[in-house]
Amino acid sequence: MLSILLACTGSDTPTTSPPVSTGDTAPARLCNGAPLCDRPLDQVAIAVTHNAMNVDEEGWLLPNQSFGYEQQVADGIRGFMLDVHDFEGVATLCHAQCGLGSEPLVDGLLRLRALIDAHPDDVFVFVIQDEIEAAPIEAAFAEAGLLDVVVPQVPPWPTLGELVDAGTRLLVTHERDRPDAADWYHPTYGLAWDNDFASKTVDDFDCDVLRGDRSNDVFLLNHFLTDPIATRRLAEEANATDAIWDHVNACEAESGHTVDWIAVDFYEIGGVLEVVAELNAR
Repeated sequence: MLSILLACTGSDTPTTSPPVSTGDTAPARLCNGAPLCDRPLDQVAIAVTHNAMNVDEEGWLLPNQSFGYEQQVADGIRGFMLDVHDFEGVATLCHAQCGLGSEPLVDGLLRLRALIDAHPDDVFVFVIQDEIEAAPIEAAFAEAGLLDVVVPQVPPWPTLGELVDAGTRLLVTHERDRPDAADWYHPTYGLAWDNDFASKTVDDFDCDVLRGDRSNDVFLLNHFLTDPIATRRLAEEANATDAIWDHVNACEAESGHTVDWIAVDFYEIGGVLEVVAELNAR
């Protein structure tokens, strides 16, 4: 299921974001489309596309998203969950069965690298559901030229501005236990914790710990419905603004932890980007 981040209203042009005037004070610098440059990465709310590669418009069957990476980024998505499998000896992006849709990992990463380069004031997060060993995934990142932009080590958590200034604007995490992984290839559930992802109705949404520990810095909220597959009808229920806020508020109250990353299907339906913007404005 889970495969990776920052929700925001990021620019879809390869230019530096203009500062925001704050009256008599100096204009605020923008990171990820908002005045968040002084905020540590683990304290920034992020909208994440679940199975971001599993895209209807690109011909993938049983999709989780309507649009490819390029439109996702243009719309403000900065978090991507990506499933990686071995398909005929090649590290491949696909969801469960590669015959339903696939792309060599290095090809997908080259597309994403171009988008990262085109948004120099933005920080991105990939959460990888790694169904293969670390080495071929790390090799694909190297081939795509991404090793010079990955976040080398966390915690401590740099601010968005520090990451932008350093040019290390991509946090990459893996779900499996990979003690041999490179330092930049971080264990998701060493940094984060999440809730159950097997919800069929909005009444099934919960806040129980599935993976990781509540003492971890990042709370990844799985907020999508599968019955038995993802559909736009289900996304209309899950992604309704009130439904997202109900889940966020309930989980923050129960856990005492702010929601950081919100993973959804068909992100363009409903209000996840607006909710994330409001979370970042708190």
